[in-house]
This record gives sequence, C-alpha cells and structure tokens, in this order.
Amino acid sequence: MPEFTRRPLEGLFPLVPLSLDGDEEIDLHGIRHSIRLLAAGGVPGCIVFGSMGQMTNVSELEFNAVCDAAVEAAHEAGIAVVVGSTAAYQREAVRRARYAEQAGADGSMLAAPYALPLTPAWAMDFFVEVAESLDGEMALMLYNYGPLNGINITAEMWERLLEIDNIKAIKESNMALPHMDQVLLTITDRVNVFSGNDPAFFHSSMLGAVGATGIFSWAGLKTGNRFIEECRKGNHDDPWVRQAFRALQGLSASIRRPNMPSMLSHEHGYLNAISTLGGANPGAPRKPYRPIPDNAVAEVRQAAAALQALEAQL
Repeated sequence: MPEFTRRPLEGLFPLVPLSLDGDEEIDLHGIRHSIRLLAAGGVPGCIVFGSMGQMTNVSELEFNAVCDAAVEAAHEAGIAVVVGSTAAYQREAVRRARYAEQAGADGSMLAAPYALPLTPAWAMDFFVEVAESLDGEMALMLYNYGPLNGINITAEMWERLLEIDNIKAIKESNMALPHMDQVLLTITDRVNVFSGNDPAFFHSSMLGAVGATGIFSWAGLKTGNRFIEECRKGNHDDPWVRQAFRALQGLSASIRRPNMPSMLSHEHGYLNAISTLGGANPGAPRKPYRPIPDNAVAEVRQAAAALQALEAQL
C-alpha cells in the first residue's frame, strides 16, 4: 500500500458542499461548519471541490479562500482534507494543485480537463505533468468520471500512472462492474482505491478498496463511517452491516428514479439537499444550476429515514 507524507487517504471521505449565501457569494463559515460536522461524525477525512462540490463554479480567488479555510478547519478538527484541483485547462489545474499543496492539504483530487473530449494519450500526459509540477509532499487522488470529460482511466493506463510516486489514490466513479473489478484487481496493492459513493464500497471493499466518497452518509455520518470500517474489516455478512448497506443503497437508488431530476444536471442540488440532513448549510447552487425541487427534497428525506433510524441508535 502507498505511504503518505501527510495524513493518509483512506476510510470515509464525505464531499463538502460549496456553501453560498443568498447572493451566491462564498460562505466560508458554512464550509467550516460542514467540516466540523464531519469531524464530529468521526470520519477520517473530507473532499472539497468535487464535481458535486461545484469545482467548476469558482474564481481563482474564491478557490484560494475556500482551500485555505478548508485546510485550516480540517486540521483544527484533526481530519484529512483533499482539495480538488480539476479545472477546464491544464495551467489552472496545476495552479490549483500547487496552491493546495502549499496550503497544507493532505491530497488533491484531479480529473482530466473538461468541456471538449481529450484523447487517452493527452489525458495521460496531463496527469503526469500535473504530478511532476508538485513538490511531492501532497498525495494526488485521480478522479475517474467519464461524464465530465469523456475519459475512462483503464487498468492499462494505470501501468504508466503507477510509475508516478505521488499518485497514491483514485476516486473511481465508473462503477460498471467489469471496469471496476479489473481496476481493483490491477492496482489495489499499490494505490488506495475509493469507491465513487458510500454504498458501492460494500462490493469494492471485497476486492481491496480502502475508502469511499461520502455522499449519502451525510444523512447518518456515524452510521456511514461505521459501515465503511466494518466493510474494511471484512464483516460483510454481519446483520448490522447488511442493514446499513440497504439503508445507504436505498437512499442512493431514490435519486435515480424516473420521476426524480437528472443526477447529472442536479448533482450539486442533490449533495446540498442530502448534506442539509446532516446539519450543513450549503444554500443553493450557483446559477445556472438550481436546487432540486421541493417534491424531490421530500423524496430524499423519505428515503433517508432508514439511515437516520440507524444513526439514532448509535
């Protein structure tokens, strides 16, 4: 397994929503509040500026301010923080990654640039060049999310990526089993693999994944954290683990029903709505994105009831 100069990237890392006030201005207090909630829930780390956390929707100065506040809040609370550095073009991705490293982030999550599709060869060059631009103290977590940029990081691509020392983790959001299993069987002895969401860890942990990106656990942070840790111990047949998996998977399935807003178009809104169940105050996404409508919020709340019932028992 990889060694980390800073805090290790493993376990449940919930996504931190980008908190905005009513004028769409950054609410740094709201971001610090979310991170304190996560720490109180016992999670080992968090991720700022994932795609659900509006990484595409901030200026350079806003990115810097959020990065500084998140690093400070996370380290005061004793948890790791990953700051996403994905950007629309390579120079800004390098700038973000270097800023996060110098600010003291434990990791930076990096996807290939978006807007127009890249070729796999261009994406490979991009990952290598961003990694080599850093001092090497901060871990890079690659982010495989095809809808963002049309790129799928295959097991074959990893044969080159494994040569880069500071690439130490991946958030694997292509959860099609043939792809996911091939990646897990190829790299889990050398890279810390995070499942793209919390219930998906039930399967991926059986093949060596060590972490999960927290989305649905916001509705029950202690429950989600215990679920991840029990799966890491191999306790998949434990009745409580099975019950927690059903609760997490039920919430995940609820947002994909035909009557619900499209996940791709409303992912900011879904994270904001679910994190609110855990006490966060993210406000509305920046336009042109919108909150999910009230009827969808009600569906999410109803689907979260089983997870919240487990939380009340802890």
